[in-house]
Parts: sequence; structure tokens; C-alpha cells
Amino acid sequence: MQFFEPLVKDFDITAFGSLFPYHDHFAFPVVKLPSPMDVSCGAGSRFARPILNRLFVDAHYLFGLEERLKGFDLVHTAETYFRYTQQCLDAKKKGYVGKVIATVLENIPFNNEGIRGRKVFKKRAREELDHIIALTNKTKDALLLEGADPKKITVISHFVDTKRFRPSGETQRRRFAPSLRKITIVFAGRLEEYKGVFDILQAASILLGDTKLKDYELTFTFVGNGSENDHMARVENALGLSGHVRHRQVPYDKMPDVYESSDIFVAPSVPTPTYDEQYCTALLEAQAAGLPIVTTKTGGIPENIDSAGVLVEPGDALGIAEALKRYILNSRLRAAYGTKARKRAQTVHDIKIGAKKLATLYHSLLS
Repeated sequence: MQFFEPLVKDFDITAFGSLFPYHDHFAFPVVKLPSPMDVSCGAGSRFARPILNRLFVDAHYLFGLEERLKGFDLVHTAETYFRYTQQCLDAKKKGYVGKVIATVLENIPFNNEGIRGRKVFKKRAREELDHIIALTNKTKDALLLEGADPKKITVISHFVDTKRFRPSGETQRRRFAPSLRKITIVFAGRLEEYKGVFDILQAASILLGDTKLKDYELTFTFVGNGSENDHMARVENALGLSGHVRHRQVPYDKMPDVYESSDIFVAPSVPTPTYDEQYCTALLEAQAAGLPIVTTKTGGIPENIDSAGVLVEPGDALGIAEALKRYILNSRLRAAYGTKARKRAQTVHDIKIGAKKLATLYHSLLS
């Protein structure tokens, strides 16, 4: 939601979400409505969500949303199969709203169609949405294969507040100093196998056993939560990593501090038959924070990072270890990639750039 905030100067924005959204503090009001997703947020969510999805076709439903949308000129929703996208289209059909657009992240064609009713949801959305924003060109290709009208698609990626996420001069001097021996390698995201967390642990084991790195004190920090928490702990113990691995959970407004205290960022996502990394918001934050980055060639990551980080093949723990080792041993390489990452964040990913693209699209639809 960060790159919507600069739009408040030109648009009267209201956000709608469930009772327990991930974030709710923005430069515009947030209206919270009951949702089946509220049930799936607590303990047992791993089992509750599949059941709710089958009951509602998709559990992203906001009770009373159609009535609350009365009078809006434009509604901006997400994904073609989410239930609240159908609600927005229902509101349009009733004459409550003017135009409806959706940002689509899904980059696997015909994905999320296994639950009865979702295929119909997606087809209706492709036909009735006034415009579709594709997160990446890979997403656009998936939409085209599904039958979307190319004239209704614009590619607009996600963006990041480069003033909130920024390195201090002192931090950069520490990170890029040839004498640096205590190095923190950070991962931020869901602790799931498809995020490559076990590849990080394997890479950590390789690096900690490398005699060329015996003079370095390496710490691997995982920031986030997920279903693989306990499994990771067992693997860490089996590999003898417990003294070198930290697990943290911090509120989002403290994430700039996490990046500030780190030296290298790693995000080795792994594709599955039903998941391919759509963009990786943490990579945007790491770029803005001026961190040297190691990530993988999968999904929307190459479009996100371009040449501002080192990309290895997904699932290649040895490749991850080798890329990290080059950073650890070469302060000039850390400096080069950290500087390149920060520059890309400022010139490609800044929220003002994203807001301008959105404003241009909004005005064209409303004119």
C-alpha cells in the first residue's frame, strides 16, 4: 500500500480490508469489514483456509462491501479470483461504482482454478474489469494465455518508500569495510520451503565449514514466521547451526532497523507447480536499504532485481553459498552491488514513480 500514499494529494482514497489486516496505518482511512479470512488468521489457519475457500469459492470476502462502495468513482481490487473482486464487479453492476480495476500478481496461467467456481470468477473478471494491472510481464503473459484482452492490460510493478528504507552513511562504511569480519546475512519473509529457507540453511552449513572463512563470524537471521518453523529448528540442530542462526519476528515499522543492522540479503525462492515468486517485496526493501543481494532466477524476481543483485538457479544451495562467499571475501563487490541496489530502488522502485504511473492510469479511466 506504500505507493498509494502519494496519491492522497489528488485522490480521495479509502481502503477496505478485513478485521485483522496485515497493516492498517496509512495516509488514508481504512474501513474494516468482517471476513472469513479473519477466522483463518489464527491458530489452525493452515487447515481453516482450504475449508473456507471451498465454502466461499474464495475466502477473501468482505461482508457488506458492495453497500460501502456506493458513490466511489473507481475501485481498485486485487486478483481475478478473489471473492472481493467479484463483490466489486457486483457493485458496478448495481450502479454503485463507476469503474473497477484489478492488480494481478499471479504469474502461472490457469492457476487457482482447482476449486469449483474459481474458473468462472476469473473469466468474469477478465471480461468485466475496466482495466487490469499486471505486476510483471510474466503476469501479463499468463493473463494473455488465459484470454485477457491485451488492450486492457498495463504492467505496473510494486514500489517501496526509499526514504523509509535507506542506509546511513555509517552503515555503508561498516558493510563495505575491508576489515569487516562479523557479517550478518538476513532473510525476510514467510518461513516456507518455496521461499528457499532450507537452501539457506544448507548454504550456511557449507560456508561455516569453509576453511577460507574461518576468520569470519557469520550470523544468519530469519525474520518472519511460517509453517516450517519447527522443521527448520530440527535441521539447524542436525547441521550444527544453532549458534549461528537467529529467528526474529518484528513489526513492519521496525523492518528498516533490521536491514540497517544486516550486511547481505538473501532471497532464494523456489518454484513449485502452483507457486512461482511473483515479485518479492522484501527484495524491494533490501534494494532500498542498499544491501548486496543474492536471489534466484524465478518468477518475477529477474524483472524486480535486474542486474542489481547476484542471481543463481533456484534450489542451488551450493550456488547460494558461492555467491555469499564472494560477497564475504570481497568488500569491493559488496560495495558495488550495494550501491547498485540503492540506485535501482531510487530510480525504478520509488513510491513516487509508482504513484505517478497509477495516477496516469486512473485519470485515463476516469476521463
